[in-house]
Amino acid sequence: MPETREEVCQLMDKLLLHSLELMEQEVRLKTTIEAVTNEGQLDLAYTRFTKGAHTVSAVQLPTEDYKDFNALNSLTEKTDELGNRKLELDRHPVDREAGFIDPVRWFGILIPPTLQTARDKFSRALEYVVECGNVQIQLRNVLLNYAKLNKKKVEL
Repeated sequence: MPETREEVCQLMDKLLLHSLELMEQEVRLKTTIEAVTNEGQLDLAYTRFTKGAHTVSAVQLPTEDYKDFNALNSLTEKTDELGNRKLELDRHPVDREAGFIDPVRWFGILIPPTLQTARDKFSRALEYVVECGNVQIQLRNVLLNYAKLNKKKVEL
């Protein structure tokens, strides 16, 4: 822990620079999420256009009487030895007995390639969302540390 006012100010400057880098990374991730999600939506629209509105539509989605199933992706929060939180994306394999099903199969056995690419793009977007969440956690921690150092600077 810094002892002099000058050391505290230098550490505060480093924290501010680091927070700016994290903000830039967050903005970059959010624009990437938007771009990948838009590409996935275009692939879905193209699939619906080429296969017909009745082949890829809400009719294939489960209704109230459909058997419950588990998500193929889940989010867990872990804490490292320093007490820092981190989000992790857990991917589960498709296993009908365990309740993990692939929703793409709702649209038939022969899945259009554009529907598969849309699924892959949305999966990639999910990874970027988790990464963006981790950046936001880091940014919050940096700003909390900055506030603590600012209080210490006032005391010195």
